[in-house]
Amino acid sequence: MNCHRVSAGLALVALLVVVAGCQAPAVPSTDGADGDPDPEAVFEGAFVHADDLEAVSGERTTFVSDGEATRTERVAVAERPYVEYRSEVRESDAVDRVGDVYVSNATGSWWYDPDANVASVYEADDPYENEDVRAARADEADRQVEFYDLEYRGTETVADREAHVLSVEAKEEAVTEGLSVLVGDTEFVYALETVDPTDELEVTEQTIWIDAEYEYPLKERVVAETADGGTAELTERFETVRFEDVDDGTFAFEPPANATVEEFE
Repeated sequence: MNCHRVSAGLALVALLVVVAGCQAPAVPSTDGADGDPDPEAVFEGAFVHADDLEAVSGERTTFVSDGEATRTERVAVAERPYVEYRSEVRESDAVDRVGDVYVSNATGSWWYDPDANVASVYEADDPYENEDVRAARADEADRQVEFYDLEYRGTETVADREAHVLSVEAKEEAVTEGLSVLVGDTEFVYALETVDPTDELEVTEQTIWIDAEYEYPLKERVVAETADGGTAELTERFETVRFEDVDDGTFAFEPPANATVEEFE
């Protein structure tokens, strides 16, 4: 499954109507000035996307800065909520990650490292059920929304899509171990050794961009202060994105015949 680490103190969240054949921004509910969407409703929608969302595919870029240098990684991604996901690293400043593939579906997950020609596989005891995962995410949304102050900041364009912008702030001072995001993943951050995954980081700024039609995360920016007083900044965003179904073979993986296959228990 496409699992993102969620820290106990601070879950970093972000997120995505066709009416009579015409696109219009989805507005979960309104309670703000000028009829702005209710920030909590938008926040909760990040966990369970629009009912008419079939699949997402595109390219996502990660930018990581430690205050002195910025490094990047570009990944091709595809997802069919809520149990099918695929990513492949196209370009990366962590050169040993280029070509890495991750695939998950209802029966398990594959990780493939082409440099080592090693494929790791996890097989689920029972197939993941889409509705079960959706229900679990809805429950998590109900729990998480209580922890934050949310501020709606209008709309901006991300990957040629209209996106709601939310500022997310913990209601109490929170310190997390490492960085955690919803738009992508943090492996690239640690691969660059820009941020130590055991570091205590105080998140000082977090903003998320949510597709106005499909309630799906398009972009996230996180700024954190490290234990030694430095600053770490992470931005992940879709450069291109398509909200249309993809071929079933996208979420299947067959390792090369000469690959070493390792099984996770």
